[in-house]
Amino acid sequence: MAVQICSCEGLDPKCKKCFGSGYMNTQFPEKTIKAVPKKESAKQESFLPDTIESLSRKEIENLVPKIIDTLDLKSKKQMQILHAIPFNTTTFRRDFKAKFEQLGTIEAEKQSLRNELDVISNALSSSKYEVAFKYGHFLSDKVIDVTSNRELKTLIRAYKKLRS
Repeated sequence: MAVQICSCEGLDPKCKKCFGSGYMNTQFPEKTIKAVPKKESAKQESFLPDTIESLSRKEIENLVPKIIDTLDLKSKKQMQILHAIPFNTTTFRRDFKAKFEQLGTIEAEKQSLRNELDVISNALSSSKYEVAFKYGHFLSDKVIDVTSNRELKTLIRAYKKLRS
């Protein structure tokens, strides 16, 4: 026999369904709540082909700005999330757990983009081309430790100083 919460919620001691306990017996088993599977984050698709040697210099020059723009966009999104978290409360890690998870996934995506830029710079340096990437956002070239509150606060302060 299954037990269910009574409509009186145990506030009526003369309830005929639960007799004041707040729980009533039912003849039907409760429906089980199925766990919703977590969405698998889509894998970051690579901008690079399988062999980088097959690319010409012009194709690489067109590819690098796309990677840097994507990196800057993800950095901007990270800064927006950081500004939305109130670090002055004591329970911000618990209350904004989803935002910290999102920061971690964005950081992983940024790291894969930086790895692609490293592959390109290594290929270009072996070809005797000059390599210098210029990022458009403050966080694009920085590796962020999402678990460190101190580092996140320092990044926000440095960004505010840069902006003013």
